[in-house]
Amino acid sequence: MKALTILSSITALGISIFGQLLGVLDDSYAVGNAWFAGVLAGLITLLILIDSQVMTKSYIVSLSTILGILGVGFLYVPAAIINIFIGIKLDKKKKEEGLR
Repeated sequence: MKALTILSSITALGISIFGQLLGVLDDSYAVGNAWFAGVLAGLITLLILIDSQVMTKSYIVSLSTILGILGVGFLYVPAAIINIFIGIKLDKKKKEEGLR
């Protein structure tokens, strides 16, 4: 899961910055810099590497996905798909902890 988390974060950061540099992300539809929300979402994803409860990690991944899609839009789809895989792994881990 660590590799997926780092891949998701790098993808989100790269797509956000790349979209801003190419002019795909225009600030005319949003207040402030829209690409910054994508970068922030990528950094938020890294928070699940800190040892915490599985439920907290699930909320962090959900928050990151929502913030990224709101900030960057359709460009965030690859990172969002990776976040979905992370969410599925966290759900399996939560079920395993519930059986113990």
